[in-house]
Parts: sequence; C-alpha cells; structure tokens
Amino acid sequence: MEIAYDRLNSHELTGTTQTDYLVALDAHFMLIEDDTTIYDEPGFPVVELARSMVLWLRNPDNRDFIFDSMSYEEVGSVIIRQDALGWTFTSVFAPDAVTAPIDRNEVERCCRSFVSRVEADLWELGVDPDKVFRQ
Repeated sequence: MEIAYDRLNSHELTGTTQTDYLVALDAHFMLIEDDTTIYDEPGFPVVELARSMVLWLRNPDNRDFIFDSMSYEEVGSVIIRQDALGWTFTSVFAPDAVTAPIDRNEVERCCRSFVSRVEADLWELGVDPDKVFRQ
C-alpha cells in the first residue's frame, strides 16, 4: 500500500498563513495497492492531508481516519477504516475501490512515509513544516 503524489503545485500560494499552505499547495494524488492505482485525483490538497494524518497519528486511541478537507464539500476524500480483518483505504469519490485489509503497523508506515515526503517538499519551498502542521 502506498499513499503517493507528484507534481506539487505552489502556483496558487499567495500568502504565508497556515491556511494558505494547507489550501493552496496541491498535487496529483494517488492511493496505490500492488502497482494498481485505486484512487487518483489531480489537484488534491496533499499538505492538508498530511497535517490531518499527523494529528490522527498522534492520538493513541485513533479510530477511523476520515479526511475533512477545506477544499471539498464532501467529507472522506480519503478514508482509512478499521474492520474485522484490518485497515482499508478508500474514498467517497471512489466508493467501490477499497484496498485489501492491512495491519495497523503498515497503515502507520504508509502515513508516515507520505507525511515525510510532504515535509521534505515543504522544506524545499522554504517552508517550515512545523509551522504548517501545528494544531
């Protein structure tokens, strides 16, 4: 399982507030399972997703992750849900595309890898990720 993106776009970034970074930085986003893309979205708010994942991972009692983005009216553009067999990834925009269940450690590895990449890209833009990810 991989949470991936490419082509981080900063063209709409005009300010330096936390909200500016969360909303204006987007990229071509993909959820990939076994070399198969199960969800693909251009112009996705990857920085906002990374921040939400950081907050979710900090909570030891975290339950399902349901991404509530400022960029979409719909809640759940990314969903990480626990069921009897493990954790699955899906999206309200592709409800029939659900990954095979994986264990909690793999979920955390996927999320942390994604967040690390976003942090590295923010540093490349001269932006401190702590400023963007603070609560």
